[in-house]
Amino acid sequence: MSAHEARRLRLAATAGAAGHGSVLVTARSSVRYLSGFTGSAGVLWVPVEGAPTLVTDSRYEEQVRLEVEDSVPAHITRGGWIRGVADVAAGARGPTSFEAESLTVAEYEALREGLPGMAFVSCRDLVRELRQVKDEEELRAIERAVAVAESAFDRLLAAIDWSAAPSERRVATALEAELRRGGSGPLPFDPIVAAGERSALPHATPSERRIEAGDLLLLDFGARVDGYCSDMTRTCVRGVPEPWQVTLHERVLEAQARARETIRAGASCRAVDAAARDALARHDLDDRFGHSTGHGIGLDVHEGPSLSARSDETLRAGNVVTVEPGVYLPGRGGVRIEDDVLVEASGARTLTRLPRALVEL
Repeated sequence: MSAHEARRLRLAATAGAAGHGSVLVTARSSVRYLSGFTGSAGVLWVPVEGAPTLVTDSRYEEQVRLEVEDSVPAHITRGGWIRGVADVAAGARGPTSFEAESLTVAEYEALREGLPGMAFVSCRDLVRELRQVKDEEELRAIERAVAVAESAFDRLLAAIDWSAAPSERRVATALEAELRRGGSGPLPFDPIVAAGERSALPHATPSERRIEAGDLLLLDFGARVDGYCSDMTRTCVRGVPEPWQVTLHERVLEAQARARETIRAGASCRAVDAAARDALARHDLDDRFGHSTGHGIGLDVHEGPSLSARSDETLRAGNVVTVEPGVYLPGRGGVRIEDDVLVEASGARTLTRLPRALVEL
């Protein structure tokens, strides 16, 4: 049995146990997870009983043959995917669950109009819940994505003439090129490169601001290999760091270590987040840490579980999560340190191998 078939069987069993007759999978990453299809237009119809069907259009007819196993027939539609689903699902029994997070209101209304006799049930995280636990093949892809990103970072540091005060945008462009050169597919997100006071912007867009002596420099980047993502952040300083920069980096590093030490199967996501915040609170810095401590990664760069104070989730062996506390001081600068971590039964294994020390450029 292939990995894709095993995943579809788990999905069908979950849907059947909930009293549903079928599942409509519309998120591109979920379609790929369940079938192997990487095209930009396609949805998967998965009945609880019977064979699934991939609905796509003529542009992908040959691609389906190359990527999707024969046990998943393709329905090539010329009237749009909703019309195709109506053709495939005609006569199906039982309510159909759908991925609430990826279906628009307009698409939902069109589905109800195209299949007036079918009940549709909104389900959040139906497929994403299955995707949270990675198998060995997925883990190998993530580890390769980590290695590609780390190599790109090392090459970037060596290639840039930092004494010339390059702009954030110049560094971001070079980093993107190194990621691609090292083997990344489409990047999981645009790299964040933020210098000086702009490093206090957690999701800064690279600008023409030059990286001057004394600036903190925050770099957040990742690669994609075989569809799977990595996501990491390191903080540098141009020249010799000032004492406050060294101290700030040490405080964030301490918080990150405490969070990573908390990770294991069975630990609550909320507890991991609290470990980072408690460490920062001891230095009166928790009020400058506004985002969550981390998130899952996989086919999407942001997946479950969420390492957040609002999360009710529990970590499971096979989860891969980021651990990325940060402290941001308006007008001065910020520090974030981010690693990718595999949850194991008795603890955790950090997949990222880049040194976490404050890098002097």
